[in-house]
Amino acid sequence: MLAVYGSPRKGGNTSTLLDYFLEGVGGAGEPPGAAGYRIERVHLRDLSISHCTECGGCAKTGVCVIRDDMSGYYDKLLSFGRIVMALPVFFLGPPAIAKAFIDRAQSLWVRKYVLGIKPERSPDGGAKRKGYLLSAGGFKGSGRIFDCNRSIVKAFFMSCNFKYSGELLVPGVDGFGEVKNVENIAEKAREAGRSFAV
Repeated sequence: MLAVYGSPRKGGNTSTLLDYFLEGVGGAGEPPGAAGYRIERVHLRDLSISHCTECGGCAKTGVCVIRDDMSGYYDKLLSFGRIVMALPVFFLGPPAIAKAFIDRAQSLWVRKYVLGIKPERSPDGGAKRKGYLLSAGGFKGSGRIFDCNRSIVKAFFMSCNFKYSGELLVPGVDGFGEVKNVENIAEKAREAGRSFAV
């Protein structure tokens, strides 16, 4: 399982959600958890990923010509059976570091929708490749603050051949650690992780 933390803030609210979620899956490190998944956690703030320049370099091959830390993730996006994206809301969308990661999947979109290259079979046969969205934001009283994150992640998952299979969205948390004060949030996130791992 690829667990992508897309905030520049270390240990923020969305990171806490991801911690709880992975506890539900059954582990948070390299050894397989209770569900049998090896979990690879990615902190995008620690990577050097350029934005997509729309150069067209992937148009004939479906391979991005930019060489940076993103290069090591294309095979994982095509082979891992599960992915969870943990993204806070910045100005009604994902942070820039997360959007760069997502936009660089343009080459995978080209492979699938322009070149018609069928994805190689993943270890689970491809039938159960699923994606999940965790997101927290500071606005209160409206789930609409998550509309952009949801739409962007859905498009990203489609390009990478993951089925959008659930979400846990927490509005009204902005200050550091505030998500811990949300009633039953730890158990809700753990249960989401348990369900997603099945």
